[in-house]
Amino acid sequence: MTRASALRWLLGLACACMAGRAFALEPPLAGTLTSVGSDTASTLVATWSIEFQARNPGVRVQVQASGSASAPVALLEGAADIGPMSREMDAAERSAFGRRGRTPPLDLLVAHDAIAVFVHPDNPRTRMTLAELDAIYSVERRCGAASSLRHWSDTAPASTDSGRSVPILAIGRDTGSGTHALFRELALCGGTYQPAVIAWPGNGAVVASVAGNPEAIGYSGAAYANGLVRVLAIAADEEAPALRPDEAAISSGRYPLSRGLHVYVNRNADGRPAALAQAFIDYALSDEAQARVRRAGFIPLTLPERMAQRALLAR
Repeated sequence: MTRASALRWLLGLACACMAGRAFALEPPLAGTLTSVGSDTASTLVATWSIEFQARNPGVRVQVQASGSASAPVALLEGAADIGPMSREMDAAERSAFGRRGRTPPLDLLVAHDAIAVFVHPDNPRTRMTLAELDAIYSVERRCGAASSLRHWSDTAPASTDSGRSVPILAIGRDTGSGTHALFRELALCGGTYQPAVIAWPGNGAVVASVAGNPEAIGYSGAAYANGLVRVLAIAADEEAPALRPDEAAISSGRYPLSRGLHVYVNRNADGRPAALAQAFIDYALSDEAQARVRRAGFIPLTLPERMAQRALLAR
């Protein structure tokens, strides 16, 4: 063997060893990934989990849709690896991790959404302002309404019953819901829900309830509003244009009740997510997963937004 051929043989052997070592460092994913949180955002997690498990046969994804408020608790107690939320974690929820000597979970935006407000199809209303919603749903009317709205005859146009004083049946989400919390922040200006508001534990239940009650008004994640109800255009105030929750208005943030859907990911002592959770979020930001976002009725992230989230994940 010549010196040159010997050198080539040794170089080839070294490359083969390095390739083998690199392969050994990336074994197939295996284990259970547990998700606890928002029923709205959990719809996406459940959708993504089907393809993710198909690609990784050794992985099982468990999804518990119990409301956004359950996500921080489950992450803190180690009962979840990821926590989908339809709102951002508040200061008290984040500080709970510090009191336990833990690093708060990594916050990753995975899609855009909005809260839709709707009435029965027989109701002639087509738009409302935030102040009107506040006057219907809250006690204090912090958004500036002069008086509470408790009957459809107090609004214009009046109800379908030829001006009769028909009570407004206000329907919303339960207190553990991120949709409940965000509607309180955006539409009630942080005020208190009035006691007569009927609270349902799921978006679909709110839609069904409004569809079955001509005097009702309700709100839910926009993806759940269907042809059984009339979705209202919402204006920030009397001077602002009333906008429907379509893709352009939501993605631009011009629709007053726009929001992001987040997935919070627990971190190890080194500040990085566990490999399985990181792989799942990496898939959630892929072209294929974001296409599923649109098919599920939500708004996918833009390419720059996805790049920014990947950068957070890689830190």
